Amino acid sequence: MLAIALALLSPCLLAAQRPQPPASQVSPLQRAFDLERRGTYAEAASAYRAVLRADSADQTALLGLERSLAAIDRTATMLPEVRTALAAKPSPVLYALALRVWSAAGEPDSVRATVERWAGTEADRVVPYREWGDLLLQRRDLSGAKRAYLAGRTASGEPATLSAELAQVAQLQGDYATSAAEWLLAQRLSPGYRSTAIGALTQTPDPQRPAVLRVLAPESGGEGAFIAAVLLAQWGDPLKGAEYLRRSLATPGEGARQGTASIAAFVEQVRALGTRDARRALGEALELLAERQGGAAVARTRLEAARAYADAGAPADAHRMLALIGQDRNASGDLASQAVRTLLEVQIAGGELPEAERTLAEQGDRIPPEDRANLRRRLAVAWMRKGELDRAAAHIDADSTVDGAALAGRLSLLRGDLRGARSYFQQAGPYAGSRTESTDRTALLALIQPIEADSLPALGAAMQALERGDTLSAIAGLDRAAEGLDPKAGGAQLGLFAAQLSGARGDAADAEKRFKVVAATEVPATAPAAELDLARLLLRLNRPREAMAQLEHLILTYPRSALVPQARRLMDEARGAIPST
Repeated sequence: MLAIALALLSPCLLAAQRPQPPASQVSPLQRAFDLERRGTYAEAASAYRAVLRADSADQTALLGLERSLAAIDRTATMLPEVRTALAAKPSPVLYALALRVWSAAGEPDSVRATVERWAGTEADRVVPYREWGDLLLQRRDLSGAKRAYLAGRTASGEPATLSAELAQVAQLQGDYATSAAEWLLAQRLSPGYRSTAIGALTQTPDPQRPAVLRVLAPESGGEGAFIAAVLLAQWGDPLKGAEYLRRSLATPGEGARQGTASIAAFVEQVRALGTRDARRALGEALELLAERQGGAAVARTRLEAARAYADAGAPADAHRMLALIGQDRNASGDLASQAVRTLLEVQIAGGELPEAERTLAEQGDRIPPEDRANLRRRLAVAWMRKGELDRAAAHIDADSTVDGAALAGRLSLLRGDLRGARSYFQQAGPYAGSRTESTDRTALLALIQPIEADSLPALGAAMQALERGDTLSAIAGLDRAAEGLDPKAGGAQLGLFAAQLSGARGDAADAEKRFKVVAATEVPATAPAAELDLARLLLRLNRPREAMAQLEHLILTYPRSALVPQARRLMDEARGAIPST
């Protein structure tokens, strides 16, 4: 190892001992560069000038001199070197340098003269004017930059020349309508400007948006209608954006490939929005896309359109897309299966329950068994919410899964069959359905567990009202169900549930009265929960002193309650000791 280390170190030691070349052997240009790198800019400028005395057209030395003088704000002092270099060997690099130096010297006439001289030597006459405009733009001279770009347009003889540059200047001047007109010219030159134009015009202030839309998409359509469509989607009006998209596709000369690309780009824009209107616009755009596709892609796109329409609450349009898939001979078996499943989802969501039953009976064998069972459960829930308990039961009687047991428990509870509900809820356990569904089921089991009776029709009627969304009737039903029940045998539990429903519907006075009644029962299973809920209500009503007194009473009266830690935290929040959660 020592031998290897010595072998590796030997070249380094030899290099360190090798004498450095004398200063006389360093080239003048290298010496100037070294001085610039060290930050001794005045000495570097002198060294670069020494190089230029030997070769006045040395571009490396001229650019180095410019950098060094710019660092000490003396760029204008290199005018003699620039004149000499241009006289000796003019080039685009030197002309661009001359523009910067004349500009630093504050000589606009000389700048213009240099631009015109340069343009006379260039094959592309626009280059000098672009350089001139860019220079003025860097100096925030917006009016000057606009004049320079327009002069380049005039020199070129083409009405769309430098349109992207002029669009940026107009935007910086706050003139978004003019910017839109220039972006429209730019995207005619190159479609690649579309995304740049959209990114720039998205920032249009509200008062100027109508003018921008009039420029991009007049009533007759226009090439800018697609840009307008995307802008409208980003500005929060995706449905009007879809209308502009159709207008852009009707423009003469819009090729099939370009039209398909425009629709696909719009689809990606609205897909990310997630609002109801955006989903409707997504369905419309996908429908337009399907009309321009062929083969199996048509059915896939129409299926996605149907789902978008269904999510947007437009079942008729979803049905229309699904019917077209059924007529499509190119649709695969898997797509047909997905179409049937989507149709059932649309029918159930739209309340078309008899139609959904017919679809399930006639075409249910086209979808996988697991999906079919899930749709049956969804159909059962829909019938339950309509109060059609027998029709709901018909769809889950043969369901032996834990999800089926959970649903059977809900159905038993709606019928007032407490014994059956307890049994089914226990079978389902904590694993059926989502986490929210599991939590709700646990709460329902806790609600009925203390009740000794096997059947309580009044409670079933109250739960049916709640299932329908009629909270007021549910509260009245819970009151009737609690009559005659001992507080310890479920009466207090039903009272607490009624109080919670009253608070949820915004009746604070009724909820406060009910929470106090339950708290007064002093039933260990429910009274602490009533006191905690009452304290929360009082804090929402901006009555912190009463809330604190209620929490202190809870902690002192029920020290072994599992709710004590929550009560202590709520007290700390009320005091401001910890942030509210």
